[in-house]
Amino acid sequence: MQKKQETKTRDLGKRNTEKCLLRYYAEYWGLFTFGLICTASIAGIQYWFIQLIQNLVDAATKHETRLLWITASLIVGIHLAKWVFSYGQAYFISSATNKIAVRLRNNLYSHLQKLSLSYFERTKVGHLMSRMTNDIGLIQGSASHVIQVVSAPLTIMVLACKIVTMNWQLSLIAMVALPLMSYAILKIGRGMKRLTEVLQIKLADIAAIVQETLSAVRIVKSFSMEGYEASRFEDENQRTYNAAMRAVKRSAAMTPTLELIGVTGVVFVLVYGGSMVGSPRFPDFTVGALMAFLVALDRIAASAKEIGRLNVIYHQTMAGAQRIFDVLDEAPEVYDAPDAVTLPPIHGKVEFKSVSFCYDGRKRVIESISFTVEPGQQVALVGPSGAGKSTIANLIPRFYDVTSGGVFVDGIDVRGVVLDSLRRQIAIVPQETILFSTSIRENIAYGRMDATEEEIVGAAKAANAHDFIKGLPEGYDTLVGERGTRLSGGERQRVAIARALLKNPKLLILDEATSSLDVASEAVVQEALDRLMRDRTTLVIAHRLSTIVNADKILVIKQGRIVESGTHQELLALGGLYAELYAVQSRGGAAE
Repeated sequence: MQKKQETKTRDLGKRNTEKCLLRYYAEYWGLFTFGLICTASIAGIQYWFIQLIQNLVDAATKHETRLLWITASLIVGIHLAKWVFSYGQAYFISSATNKIAVRLRNNLYSHLQKLSLSYFERTKVGHLMSRMTNDIGLIQGSASHVIQVVSAPLTIMVLACKIVTMNWQLSLIAMVALPLMSYAILKIGRGMKRLTEVLQIKLADIAAIVQETLSAVRIVKSFSMEGYEASRFEDENQRTYNAAMRAVKRSAAMTPTLELIGVTGVVFVLVYGGSMVGSPRFPDFTVGALMAFLVALDRIAASAKEIGRLNVIYHQTMAGAQRIFDVLDEAPEVYDAPDAVTLPPIHGKVEFKSVSFCYDGRKRVIESISFTVEPGQQVALVGPSGAGKSTIANLIPRFYDVTSGGVFVDGIDVRGVVLDSLRRQIAIVPQETILFSTSIRENIAYGRMDATEEEIVGAAKAANAHDFIKGLPEGYDTLVGERGTRLSGGERQRVAIARALLKNPKLLILDEATSSLDVASEAVVQEALDRLMRDRTTLVIAHRLSTIVNADKILVIKQGRIVESGTHQELLALGGLYAELYAVQSRGGAAE
């Protein structure tokens, strides 16, 4: 019973995948129509060609030279026409399938941009890259085979009709091979979808290893782990090879099996057909007719083999499509409510009211947090690692939604506003600054691509970045490299601050923005940060407590709760956790 249910579920999944993919095909029905017209024309030419072959051979055996040349000229002529239709067939169908691949890739990338952070935290980037390349590549690579979906069955039907009209008795003998071919196609093709899915997963695993190790190449080299990573890659590559060969073993049997069945059929046709030539019972079955019959049979067998390959390609394409639609079916966990309103320009008041939050329904990360940040105030969050500081900050721009309670900006629950209108009024400067591999100018203008040169330079000056930028060979047009690796940590951070300044937000979140910098760089960056925080509501996640001694309020977080609250002096006088952390840092240690 359970097995039947699993089979039913798999079939339903397959039908859904087919239905989803067909929607994409339907969008380009015009191109497919032209392709099918060309396909039908080629099938008609095949029918005529068989008759011309019979005429040619009969003319040759009867030494009718004039008819021989006329027939030969007609064969060349129809193949010129076939060239035109074949070109049109390939062009129109390939154009449609490539457009489908482009559309799928655009939709997949656009959908990924809408998914919540939690999805990316549980999904490897390499796996997503594999879907974008390998899986869509399966669909795109099926272009030439899509042609045969109609061409091969149509050719079989047209030529089957032709050989029946030529000699229906011999046709019955020849057609015995078709059920055997159909059985072989179904038998060998069974399981290809699953084998392809396994192969695609292995390819995704390889992409994940490459992405992870190349992104962390400094760590790999600093720990002398090049040999280990190469060995790990080789092992995964071998597993991919094994998965590929399992698929090859099944698909490789298709063509020779169908060929064997086809040749056996041809042999029987030759034996029986040869005995019919010249027989009084079959006065019209000439040598030319036998030759034409064999040519038609060869074309039928070739089309049957193509259907066999199509069966394999179909399962491979469905496996790739299934993996793509699995991602497209993922719903964002954070989204605009149906009645969401556009958040008007804010003053910057932030309120947490009895906020609790947990990831995936597990243990709560924060518990009954309540506090208020007035417009223009600087409030710092401090505490041990894992206390929930970053989680609190992430709830304001709705990277996650609260489990209970509410986060309010200017008295409006953030869950009731359009996400874009909320996030456009918030700037975040994270601890790990990631820049895009474009120019410094484009990185500063990210989020405000319409900014003028004067505005970009002004933001860079305010962020203490202008001087080092002008010292670069190409100034603001300097490419920063992947993730900004051509710049130092302090330089990257100042570019990020310039980006936040250009955005000119009312609400600012600083997530340990100077914790990874040396003392000299921190001083320059801190000066830029002080300028950035001026007249803005600022939530600071602090690692170095010396950077937040002037904050209007400091909230001490421990195990997801606020355990202390007050100014720097008040908390020192309290002699609690904050005073303990500050004392450790003052002695040259580091807060945990």
